[in-house]
Amino acid sequence: MNTGKTEKMVTLSLLAGIAYLLMFIEIPILPVFGWLKLDFSDIPILIGTFLYGPVSGILVAFIRSTLNFITSGGNLGALIGNGAGFLATVCYLVPIYSMMKKKHSNKNLIQGIMYATVLMTIFMSVANYFVITPFYLNVLGMDFGMSIATMILYGIVPFNLIKGTAVGVAFFVVYKKVIPVLEKRIAKKVSN
Repeated sequence: MNTGKTEKMVTLSLLAGIAYLLMFIEIPILPVFGWLKLDFSDIPILIGTFLYGPVSGILVAFIRSTLNFITSGGNLGALIGNGAGFLATVCYLVPIYSMMKKKHSNKNLIQGIMYATVLMTIFMSVANYFVITPFYLNVLGMDFGMSIATMILYGIVPFNLIKGTAVGVAFFVVYKKVIPVLEKRIAKKVSN
């Protein structure tokens, strides 16, 4: 195995570990929906995506979610939650990467974040309506005390809009400061 591949594996592993640790810093943002908590674990995933491409970013997201699944008990509820989180992250990273692949500019990054936020919100709303919430209700016997439509309208939609925006703003700052330095470092090592 050459040094470039080894460095990539180590970098992606570190990013996955950082993403996993960031999952523990959760911020509840909608008091009625206390189980919906904002974390910034998507930032290292986006960094991996921009350094090595979307497949690498998806791999980092998968490792993060798998680690969290295992350490949170490995039960059915953890599987559903981590599966949903993984899919939300994929929905979020692809539009941002696609817009920036066209042209690296502030405008494209902001548009990518906006598209990603809308896509993630729509996807998570549909997934919660048809799959995720019915699974929690019917298989795990949970009761949220409201209809699925009410929960999506007042919980899932606002939460994902807030999360997408907050993560996007944080990534914008990271992207402007960190990504150029890392890209130069990687390009320098590749050319040597």
